[in-house]
Amino acid sequence: MTGLFVVTGNELDSVEKKLATSVSQGEDRTKELERLRGELQTAKNRLADTEQDLTGTRNDRDEQARQKRVIADCLNRLTTALDAAGRNDQSGFSRATQGMTTICNEAERYL
Repeated sequence: MTGLFVVTGNELDSVEKKLATSVSQGEDRTKELERLRGELQTAKNRLADTEQDLTGTRNDRDEQARQKRVIADCLNRLTTALDAAGRNDQSGFSRATQGMTTICNEAERYL
């Protein structure tokens, strides 16, 4: 009986040690998981900020492209009007200058 008690006691000690090790490893894994969740959230926040910055950059780029088109349209109309005036083409001059004031006033704001 004493032998059985010693063997059972040793097995119990071994199981307790294994259980304690497993619990400790579980706690370590839980801590690591929480750390990784925090890093993931930080990465998600950075990504959201980057996407917002990218959207703003795209909007700025689109606005600059629009402004360049307005300036180019004004210059094209002016060049066409000057060419028509140089040829004494009154109807060509009228067509070229039609709406030119509005477009060139807008273009002047961008220069």
